[in-house]
Amino acid sequence: MSESDCVFCAIVAGDAEALVVDETPDTLAFSPLHPVAPGHVLVVPKAHFDSLFDVPEDVLGDVMTHVQSLARRLCGDGGFDGVNVLHDSTVYQSVPHLHMHLVGRRDDDPDLWPETDYDGSKRDAHDAVVAALGES
Repeated sequence: MSESDCVFCAIVAGDAEALVVDETPDTLAFSPLHPVAPGHVLVVPKAHFDSLFDVPEDVLGDVMTHVQSLARRLCGDGGFDGVNVLHDSTVYQSVPHLHMHLVGRRDDDPDLWPETDYDGSKRDAHDAVVAALGES
């Protein structure tokens, strides 16, 4: 996807409407079109990068610094008890522009973590990661 086709780039440029929550020189935080809970916000780099795989480390650092700042503010005076930080690196990524979902959570919120029918052991999961990463 090119920047000219990217809805998040249009939001950053001010050409598409969004409810902006916060901004830094290099990142923008705004409310998602379909929030999953109160306190749900997206954080994007202002420059276009499709995914986690092509963003430079310094830009990713800027994004995560903004995520951390928002998380602290949500959990400080913001009234949330914690946050979920979620990212999909392409499989289910609906907009191919790197973005982090930050969801403020309260102790009495319903669980957002999806249940699965995975029945493997902790060892199976560990071994799959070790095999995928190769020898270090």
